[in-house]
Amino acid sequence: AALLKSDNRLEQGGVLMPPYPELLIKAAETDRFRDVLLSCYVSRMDETIPNQFAAVIFSLSTREHYVAFRGTDDNLAGWKEDFLMSFKDAVLAQKQAAAYLSKYAAKLPGRIYVGGHSKGGNLAVFAASHTTDRLRSKIAAICNNDGPGFQTALLKSDGYSKIESRIRTVIPKSSVIGLLLEHGEDYKIVASTENGILSHNPLTWGVIGASFVHEKELSKSSRKINEALRAWLSGLTLPEREQFTEALFDVIRASGAQTLSDLTKERLVIIDAMIKKYLSLDRETRRLLRDTVINFFSIRQKVLHASIGESIGTLLGKQTS
Repeated sequence: AALLKSDNRLEQGGVLMPPYPELLIKAAETDRFRDVLLSCYVSRMDETIPNQFAAVIFSLSTREHYVAFRGTDDNLAGWKEDFLMSFKDAVLAQKQAAAYLSKYAAKLPGRIYVGGHSKGGNLAVFAASHTTDRLRSKIAAICNNDGPGFQTALLKSDGYSKIESRIRTVIPKSSVIGLLLEHGEDYKIVASTENGILSHNPLTWGVIGASFVHEKELSKSSRKINEALRAWLSGLTLPEREQFTEALFDVIRASGAQTLSDLTKERLVIIDAMIKKYLSLDRETRRLLRDTVINFFSIRQKVLHASIGESIGTLLGKQTS
């Protein structure tokens, strides 16, 4: 807490986005969390690969531990790695998560929980499905908080089948991220004070005591966005997804930005640099990039129109019944 108060930084880490420094300070001052021990902190980021990975262990007691994997931060390297998940069976962060769990958790006595938010939830599931049976037997639960899914191959693996019943997936009512790609496990829906992509922020989730406030079903907008995203991805082959990702981030990198926040600075200069980079791409790559973006919005519009038609049909049916 003293370190956070001094410069809003964690040792070996980067600047924390508000309001997390304040949240950690308050947690460290409570009876519930003040004696929790943090250990084995690891943070790696490489723009060239790209790769973004971080993990830490929270020990609630000498025989109860939570292995936490961090989600995607503001760095573009992490966001590009997320895009790689749409066509790769495993990205480097997932392999690092499995190695981290095997290296550090194997030494922990007692019961182990593994979890994370967003990409961190994905890493937790991947790591638990790629560890030894001996270590896997110590894992009480895998907590996936609105994390994206996987390629189908992982869901059919022996390692995943051994942990599926212990996966605890929670998604907000207006989830977008947590419905991406393929999932095998069931999920519970939690209330949020925000809608759409903003509900991905766990600080907006409803909590009473030590439990989430649950909802019965996903919002209509969440279901329609998920339908549009699935239709869009299914229309792209894996090589096309890879080519699109490389072209998209080549254009973004041309702006000089290293984080999402950078893209909001000096917008005219950034846009000019991105346009120049786009025009320098070969004709086939420009076509794929343009058509892929246009196709997404076209599918989204069709889904929206269909949704409106369903709503009108339901309304008319109620009026005539």
